[in-house]
Amino acid sequence: MCDVKSQPGNDAVRVKGNCEFPLACIRGAAAEVRDEWNAQLKAAFTPGNDRFSGYLPTLVTEDESVRRLYHSAVMSALFFRRTTPHSVYGTTYVTLAPRYWETTTFLWDISLSAMLLALLDPLILKRMIETWMQLDVYQHFGTEYLTGAGIGPWYSVNDFAMCRMAREYIRWTGDHAWLDSQVGGQKVIDRLVTYADHWHVLDTNKHGLADYGGVSNLLEAVSSYVHEVAGLNAANVYNLRFVAELLEHRGQAQQAQTMRADADALTKRVIELYVPGKGIWHCRLPDGSVNEVRHCYDFGTVLVTIGDSLSKQIKTEMVKFFREELQTPVWMRALSTRDLDVTFSIRPDHQWTGAYTAWPALALGALYKAGEGAVAFDWIKGLAKTTMQGPIAQAHFAETAVTPEAGGGARKAPSDQPYINDWACVSGCAYLEPILESIFGVQAGLFGKIDAKPDFGAFDSRAELRGLRYQGKEYVATAKGMKKSN
Repeated sequence: MCDVKSQPGNDAVRVKGNCEFPLACIRGAAAEVRDEWNAQLKAAFTPGNDRFSGYLPTLVTEDESVRRLYHSAVMSALFFRRTTPHSVYGTTYVTLAPRYWETTTFLWDISLSAMLLALLDPLILKRMIETWMQLDVYQHFGTEYLTGAGIGPWYSVNDFAMCRMAREYIRWTGDHAWLDSQVGGQKVIDRLVTYADHWHVLDTNKHGLADYGGVSNLLEAVSSYVHEVAGLNAANVYNLRFVAELLEHRGQAQQAQTMRADADALTKRVIELYVPGKGIWHCRLPDGSVNEVRHCYDFGTVLVTIGDSLSKQIKTEMVKFFREELQTPVWMRALSTRDLDVTFSIRPDHQWTGAYTAWPALALGALYKAGEGAVAFDWIKGLAKTTMQGPIAQAHFAETAVTPEAGGGARKAPSDQPYINDWACVSGCAYLEPILESIFGVQAGLFGKIDAKPDFGAFDSRAELRGLRYQGKEYVATAKGMKKSN
């Protein structure tokens, strides 16, 4: 409702009282919405703002593609922030909109968004982590924010998700005292040890690898990606090394040494799953037989978590596989069209028809990890076109499956059957990560050391990342590296 009195052309409208001129009401409402979104955007980059518990670094560049991808990541967070008195949490971040699971937050998606949230809203991220620490994460994939109830079945990523969220929170805030906090009657550090060691419990086949169960616990739409998968066993190495570093810093050297030894042995067993010459990985089944699976999750997760332990030949073969079978000019396929499982489903988040929100972001980080920064940077130009449809969807179609949008971007998948992918997903936040950590090369440690090894390549040599908050201090990242803000 507004207070306009039949004054055609009057578009300076406040929404109050009775309205005799609906068009002006619409213009006024639109102006208010625009102003509110602009205020949100400004706050997201402003130290000491009254909307978020942190803020994000400001990207200054003439490169339109990188800038668009970066700001799309930010919009993914703002779009999914929810504050309501009807929630047991007050403020939280949800996962999907507008059709499915509207009030649910999935651990997996927030873990992929954790770096951005640790910078923008660290107190809310910490509250979410603590909520899930008091949930049985081996029974549910997330929580419903109105009631706080656990939702859905166990997702096999949950140990990795909990460790990843905790690491991002700790390293950016420097809140080491949190480790000794009691959450649900147990110290945070002890819970993290449990997550990192849980792979032993899952080694039910006595192969020295965690068995992550069937299709419903993993990718849902890929029937062959089951049991002892390379990606999540490589993620266990990440978990072990992260928690070992915390323990060593606390003086628990023997326990840290044990975890590092486990990580080293586990790395070798993961590498045994590699298919020489093909750039792909086996999934081992309980009886010892194996499936060859040509999926992007192993490509991205293995390289990002244990890439430093892979030979140059393996990394070269993995990149060759990705470029020939998964990558498309403006998006990607999650599963190669050469995989035997392509007849199982046409869901575009994990199958040959397209890819889930964060898989291209994960692949970008993997390409940089493999030393292929030029390939990754060239691909960013195409990915940026896909962001022109608003927040990044739960999945976009590969161009080979569905004709792209008029602007050239990969088309959003619909929520209707059999595609069942929503219009937007919070893990679009993941695109901040390859820009911050790969292009600008920021290396933020757990205990007060921050450095940078930029890999600008053809990127704008004068670009800067200003106002990067790390453990209470501000930094500027440039092509020359890292320096403290004035």
